[in-house]
Amino acid sequence: AAAALAVMVAGAALGSLSCTHSAPARRLVAATVFPVFDLTRRVAGDRLDVRLILAPGLDPHDYEPRPKDVAGLADASLIFAVGLGLDPWAQGLARSAGAGEARVFELGPLMDPILAPPGLIRPEPLIDPHFWTDPVRAQHTVDVLVEALSGLDPEGGPFYRERGGALKRSIQSLDAEVSRQSETWARRRLVTFHGSLFYFAARYGLQVTAVVQPAPGAEPTAQHMAAVVTELRGPPGAALFTEPQMESQVATALAREAGVPLHEVDALGGGPKAASYEELVRGIARAMDGALR
Repeated sequence: AAAALAVMVAGAALGSLSCTHSAPARRLVAATVFPVFDLTRRVAGDRLDVRLILAPGLDPHDYEPRPKDVAGLADASLIFAVGLGLDPWAQGLARSAGAGEARVFELGPLMDPILAPPGLIRPEPLIDPHFWTDPVRAQHTVDVLVEALSGLDPEGGPFYRERGGALKRSIQSLDAEVSRQSETWARRRLVTFHGSLFYFAARYGLQVTAVVQPAPGAEPTAQHMAAVVTELRGPPGAALFTEPQMESQVATALAREAGVPLHEVDALGGGPKAASYEELVRGIARAMDGALR
């Protein structure tokens, strides 16, 4: 009996000791904006700690990293950025955090970027960085994320590939859904506050005919505003969109001057109405329903 009690005490002691050891910390990766963050976390599952840098509702074009943003990325193995001029602060943030520029992975240049033509958009051609608004490019993004995370964590490769396949099937279904929805849009011309919908427009047979703010943070000239008003009035006329991350006074004034309604579209997501990639794209499609039918 004494021997059995000794075994039990020893076992309890070992069990107590084992409880003092925490599970190995998961490797940290980060994403600059919500659409990339959502795709990354859904591929990564519970094998990695995935963090979002830019809080929902903020404009990435004029974002200034805070000290706590820098501190939170000191151990980041990878930072997924968009590139193409959307989040140029990512490189400096990585340097300040001690993560190093080499750990910033820019996805945009790999997504067959769209070069928007000059004209009512701006005097020179514009590269639209918002590639994720096209679900077909989003599927390619998933492939790239799977390969990047598998390189970071080779043992997790099969896990990431399985999750990536499931995510791509969800996005394929989304694309088919929005394609059917787009057939009901009688109007086809859009004026957006800034150049965020070229990929969505190209995928679903729409045309962005003007951009209110030719460059992020720049006030449009009176001549540019007059040209946009003419475009809105038509014929055939175009639907006018603003974005929740942007100041809306200029767009509101344009709508009043042109005598057209002002619609809101969220191309970044992350809020309660766009808490996943699919909800983000469905939200864009719903905005089109309200403006184009």
